Order: sequence, then structure tokens, then C-alpha cells
Amino acid sequence: MKTKRAITGLSLLFAGLLGITQVAVGQSSSSSSLPSNTNAFGKGTNVINLGVGIGGDYTYFGSGYSSTPNIVLSYENGTFGNVGPGTISLGGLLSYKGISYDYTEPYSGYTYNQNWNYYIIGFRSAYHWNFTSNDHFDPYVGLMLAYYDISYKYTTNDPYYNQAYDPYYASYSNTYSSYVAFSLYLGARYYFSNSVGVWAELGYGYSTLSLGVSFKF
Repeated sequence: MKTKRAITGLSLLFAGLLGITQVAVGQSSSSSSLPSNTNAFGKGTNVINLGVGIGGDYTYFGSGYSSTPNIVLSYENGTFGNVGPGTISLGGLLSYKGISYDYTEPYSGYTYNQNWNYYIIGFRSAYHWNFTSNDHFDPYVGLMLAYYDISYKYTTNDPYYNQAYDPYYASYSNTYSSYVAFSLYLGARYYFSNSVGVWAELGYGYSTLSLGVSFKF
């Protein structure tokens, strides 16, 4: 159910953002021509980013832990141009990460497994600073407000796992609440052509370091 809610939320978020973008672009087109991409990112620019990340405020370390890469999909639109020496973008992000912990009790031989799934839906805004004449380089700094949807599953072959006297009852009875949080990030993109490039972001929240591919249109 949480997966379906996350996907539904993402669909609504991106549909809304794309709708706003098309209205804004249409209004801009009716009054003046769109930017001619003399800068790497300007008003009217649209970018889809796909990548992977590491870290974040839900990272677990130690023996027995394993995790998937932090999968990241985001969208940006250059919504407000000529803001000082740069452009302000609005957009959205979807991120997923799965974490698993496996343990075997050495005396009884019982096995225990814990699984966490993190689905992150965020609204982002960034300032793209056009301080360079390089049309391929796009540095930016941004802020994101995101909803972290967490699902937790516990499995074991211990027949007493749900009894309060069992030493592993605490893991079985754990609960993890979803939450809303802000995060900051510093990033840059470099384009090898007019439409394809690479990107990297440093920050905290959904990821500590993220890398990927960008598609500009």
C-alpha cells in the first residue's frame, strides 16, 4: 500500500509540475521568445535527472547490513529568470532505497531478517548561478521539502518472536513513522551536448552524494 501511495504521489506531483511548466512556458512564449540556451540553464529550461546516491539520514552500518543504491529521479524547470546573475528552478524528486539486516542466533540457529524501504517524494527549488560564460556548466544550490515514507518488515523462524520475553521481541515490535523534512544540497551539471550531461550533488537528507545523467529539453 505504501508503494502504491508513493507512486501515486509522484505521479500527481510530476503531473502538476509539468502542467505548471507548460502554462508558464506558454505565457512566456506569447509575450517574448524563450531563451536561446546561451547559458547552461535559463528560464524555460527543462531537465530530467536520473542517478544513484549514497548516504542520507537513513544509513545503517555494520555486519549483517546490506542496501540497494539510492535510486534518484528528479525534474527541474527554469521558472524565474534574471534573478540577479542566475535562474530559480522549481521541480520534484523521487528517491528509493532498501536496507536489509540479517542475523543468525549462534545457539538456537534461528534466523532474523529486518527490511526497511524508504520512498521519498520531494518538492525542490534551486538557484542556478550563471557566473560563467561556459554554456555547458550549470552550478546550483537548492532546498527540498520531502515526505519520507517508510515501510518495515520483520521475518524470522523463531516460534517465540512475538512473545515479550523473547530477546528479539524488540526488533519485531519496532515501528518507524513516516516524516517530513527539509534538506539542502549543492550541485553542478556538465553537458557534453545541447541535451545530455552528467550531474553531481552534495548535501544531506535524501542522500549525501549523488551522481547521474541529465537530459535537457
